[in-house]
Amino acid sequence: MPLRPQRPCRAQGCRSLHRNSNGYCDGHAEVAVEQAKAWATRKGSGRGGRPWRRLRDRVMKRDQYLCRCDECIRLDRIREAHEVDHIVALALGGTDEPANLRAINRDCHKEKTQRESKSIKK
Repeated sequence: MPLRPQRPCRAQGCRSLHRNSNGYCDGHAEVAVEQAKAWATRKGSGRGGRPWRRLRDRVMKRDQYLCRCDECIRLDRIREAHEVDHIVALALGGTDEPANLRAINRDCHKEKTQRESKSIKK
C-alpha cells in the first residue's frame, strides 16, 4: 500500500511534514487529542446532551438572556446571562423542571455556587 503524501502540521507555526491522519506531526499529536476532547464536549457529551441544551435554550429565551439571580433582581441590575442555574440545587433535591431553572450571569453563578457549597459543607 502506498504511503500517504506528506503534509504540513496543522499546529500554528510548525513547519514539520507528516503522514498522520490527524493532521499533526508527532510533536503535536497531543493537540489532536485535546481538540477531539473539546469537540466531543461541545457536541453534547456533557451534562444531559441535546435534551439539556434544548431545555437550556428555552430557559434562556424565556428569561430574555438576562440574569435573573436574586442579587440582580434586588438591585434592579441588568446583566447578560451566560448560563442556566438551578434555583434549588440538584444536590438539595432540586429538579430540571423549567420552574426550578433561571438564566444567570457567569459571575453571579460562581458566587451563588460558592455560597451554596459553603452551606452544604456545614
